Amino acid sequence: MKKLFTLFFLTGLSLSAFSQAGYVLTGLNLMPNTVTTRCDTAINLGFFAQSAPNNAQSSYTLPWIMTGNNFTASQFQFIVNWGDGASNTFNGGVSNTGVVIPVQPTPQHTYPGPGNYTVTVNIMNFSNQTWVSDSVVLTLGSCQLPVYSFVQVDCNNDGTIDSTLNNVPIPLVITGSGQTYTGNMVNNFYNFTGVEPGLYTLGIDPAWLAANNYVIDNIQGPPALTAGAGAQTVVITLNCGNGGGNISPMCLTGKVFCDQNNDGQFNGNDTPISNAPVVVNYGSGSMVVYTNLQGNYSATYNALPNALTAVSLNGNWLSQHGFPANLMMDTVMNMPCNAGAVPPNVSFALNCGANNGNPNCYSGYVFCDANNNGTMDAGELALANAPVNLTATPPNNINSVVVFTDSTGYFTYCGPLANANFVLATVNQNYLAYLGYTANFGVVTIPANQTGNLPINCGGGAGNGCANLWTTVTPWIGYYQNTTASIKLNWGNYGPSSSGTYTLTFTFPAGVTVNTASINTPGYTLAGNTLTWNLPNAWSGYSNTDIITFNIPGGLLNGANHYFTSTITPTGNVQDCNLQNNNGALLQVLGNAYDPNDKNVLKPAFYHNNNLFATDEIESGVQDVLTYTVRFQNTGNAPAQNVVVVDTLDADLDWTSFNVIYSSHDMQVVNMGNGIMHFEFNAIWLPDSTTNEPESHGEFMYRIQENIGNSIGSEITNTAHIFFDWNPAIVTNTTYNVNIATEGVDELSQKIKVFPNPAFNLLNVDVNEAFKYEILDLNGRSIQKGSGDAMGQISLENISTGTYVLRLNVGDTTFTSKLIKR
Repeated sequence: MKKLFTLFFLTGLSLSAFSQAGYVLTGLNLMPNTVTTRCDTAINLGFFAQSAPNNAQSSYTLPWIMTGNNFTASQFQFIVNWGDGASNTFNGGVSNTGVVIPVQPTPQHTYPGPGNYTVTVNIMNFSNQTWVSDSVVLTLGSCQLPVYSFVQVDCNNDGTIDSTLNNVPIPLVITGSGQTYTGNMVNNFYNFTGVEPGLYTLGIDPAWLAANNYVIDNIQGPPALTAGAGAQTVVITLNCGNGGGNISPMCLTGKVFCDQNNDGQFNGNDTPISNAPVVVNYGSGSMVVYTNLQGNYSATYNALPNALTAVSLNGNWLSQHGFPANLMMDTVMNMPCNAGAVPPNVSFALNCGANNGNPNCYSGYVFCDANNNGTMDAGELALANAPVNLTATPPNNINSVVVFTDSTGYFTYCGPLANANFVLATVNQNYLAYLGYTANFGVVTIPANQTGNLPINCGGGAGNGCANLWTTVTPWIGYYQNTTASIKLNWGNYGPSSSGTYTLTFTFPAGVTVNTASINTPGYTLAGNTLTWNLPNAWSGYSNTDIITFNIPGGLLNGANHYFTSTITPTGNVQDCNLQNNNGALLQVLGNAYDPNDKNVLKPAFYHNNNLFATDEIESGVQDVLTYTVRFQNTGNAPAQNVVVVDTLDADLDWTSFNVIYSSHDMQVVNMGNGIMHFEFNAIWLPDSTTNEPESHGEFMYRIQENIGNSIGSEITNTAHIFFDWNPAIVTNTTYNVNIATEGVDELSQKIKVFPNPAFNLLNVDVNEAFKYEILDLNGRSIQKGSGDAMGQISLENISTGTYVLRLNVGDTTFTSKLIKR
């Protein structure tokens, strides 16, 4: 027993000695003064024992130095977490201090794009089980672009330099890589910082040029400036212009390609993309050009020099190839084709991923899970227009995106959301709380190209929760005297419970006659100019439309406002959990010109002291709700396979209050962030108007609140861009709303006299000082604008008879009134 004990004791000593043998790691630190903000998105690591040579930082992005005791030749394992969801394990050994440790494979990494990334390194010496760890935050894709710019003036463009602009703080503008940066030169120099990698076109702020009566003649220097490539020098020659120059041919070029290494430049293994539709919007018009087999394109268009032109890839083409429709947009300053310089370059570097343009799709269903089993069973209610947040892990080009379900509760998103093969899905909590719902899950993980289920507890199943009745009124074609007009009455229930009995009303303008034979919904009563239905329904989700025709007589005032309104109210024991969508309204302007692709906003008018504060005016201090309708029609000669509408919400709107009310066809809505909404009608196959005019139309409606803090005079505008397949965007009219104060209207009215009203061809304005004016139709379209003196006159000869809104700006005061043209 004694010998056995002694043997055990000696063995224990040998194990203890072994654990302390060799190079014992005690610390890990980056080499002093290592730069952690870099222009490119590719990095490499170097590892050293005890010390590193002075030139290590020129060879390695992150030179790490291990420290420890009893240095001897050792083998190590290196585990690197790159901070974007990727990690690698490396092995290597060293027998000397102060030299780089050979590591296999080479520790290098390329990130998906600019951003901040935390790199963590763990190093272990297996011979003695000692390890060290360290981490650092890297800022990648943050470049400098220093520019020396010498500006000279050839005023009459005769080839002789008349003067130079030295030490003038001229505002320079660079555009490219989807970004725009500005800065004022100091001593003919400016260093742009925080610039994303890529190529940029240099220009001068158009407002400065116009204010100083200059136009750019030419820019001598590199055809494109490269961020992170050191200081670059250009010479800019200016002509004395007319504040904006003359319309002349402008040129630009570019390339579309799959950017395999995400550096924003075409090189190495990058793949050109042919036949990509490039949209050029240059102010007075737009055009589409297509890339050739090498991915190159060129465009020539007539525009003003120095003005900015928007260049983008067609939204439908992007969607069909798995990219967000607003992903690729850039601006460039116009350059005349005869400027003697290389045209501006606008290239689009696409992150095509491993599928080279066919990235992953993420889909699912949102529904009331009556039996709480987590799957969508027969009879369970699909939740339409539910906002679903998809979050990427790891983050890539887009960290997250919000999509909305269609009428079947289905949502889908295809695009470069993440390099990973899954996303995290949640239903917006504000949406659930407003309807009194709760989610039966925390977060649902949806694998790529698979369908997930997002079950919702809607109150215990049919009959135990609330209903969500809704109604809208939408236009159909034109609205003229001595014609038959068609108006669409829409209504339904989003659930989750059956609505039971309910009352639906539809009120039309006085003097208009309803054709009762056109009413397809039975059981109505007609009292005066109101139709009423008392209807039962045991369904938890349904949608109805009735197209009703009306006879519009002659002899009415052209331009008169005709309102069609609807209401829907439950009359049984079921509660309506969303009262915001129980009223519909449509303003039709009599004799209004018909545009099949348009946008309008509805906010009921009000009167104050016989002045009409029309549909464009909203009361300050009140969080008004605006209802937008976008209509589109295929006026081509073949069916439209896909329709995409890109709509940018005004910054004065509360984006979180966005709510889809109605859609004529199944629609996917994607919130791309920054107020950009993407309405997708995929595989709609909308007939053309020559083949089937009634079915060639489509429309959708949404409701949104303005920001509660909007001040008096704050303006809300909105324009939609409608894409039919790969064709150029059809740009709708711009809607207009302005916040006004009803207080003080009497005092203002006493100072401003406008007469006669109604007027024929001449309107007198008496304001005792100079004024500016604008005349708008009742949809917010600007018809005419100008200025006048104290006792001024406004000519109405070029305006059609009808009702308009007159806006006068006198000093800091704005006066708005109804105007009737006879």
